[in-house]
Amino acid sequence: MKMLKSKWTYFFMALSVSVFLFFLVAVTNGQPLDFDRYLSKFFTELFSESTHPFFEVMDKMGSKIGVGIITLAFLAMLWLRYRNYEAMAAVVFAVTAGNEVNKWLKEAVGRPRPDQEHLVDVSSLSFPSGHAMIGMILYASIAYFIITELNKASAKWITGIIAGVWIFFMGISRIVMGVHYPSDIAAGFAAGYIWVFISISFYVAIKSIFRRKSYERKSA
Repeated sequence: MKMLKSKWTYFFMALSVSVFLFFLVAVTNGQPLDFDRYLSKFFTELFSESTHPFFEVMDKMGSKIGVGIITLAFLAMLWLRYRNYEAMAAVVFAVTAGNEVNKWLKEAVGRPRPDQEHLVDVSSLSFPSGHAMIGMILYASIAYFIITELNKASAKWITGIIAGVWIFFMGISRIVMGVHYPSDIAAGFAAGYIWVFISISFYVAIKSIFRRKSYERKSA
């Protein structure tokens, strides 16, 4: 819950809104972006063919099956270990509603996939990246709820860094696999962060309501 009181949270929220709107406007104008050309070349040259098996695994972790398995496993942990039903509701809302928002944005923008060899099968439109957006939503949410249960600052930082690196490589995998522009990934990360903020706010509101009702029952 301290997340909503941090100035950094609102800084990244403002940054995410700015990044998403910038690329939304740029993409809808239909002009090729230097950002995409330079970063696509950078990442495809940086990560050679020998790294493709790793990125294929990361790609699968962001697929519907991968997201479904991880989500169910985390829900089971929240239920069995913490009995945190409000957190379970927030995670379900974040992932399912976030996925619908992503599909709506793809259809609204209508950006085709990059015109190059695709190393994995794709069928949907390109902007924003579903892997980047849903990856940010799911793994940032998991990191948040794990961090709230940790006491040591070092453990909190390590958890946050691991989540950040995992989310980053999940997004980058789509560039290496040739199925997304870098701007799709950047916008996906930004939209994902915005949705995480909304979902955590939803969770905090629900938690406060249940705590107040519980206090009122005990005081009656």
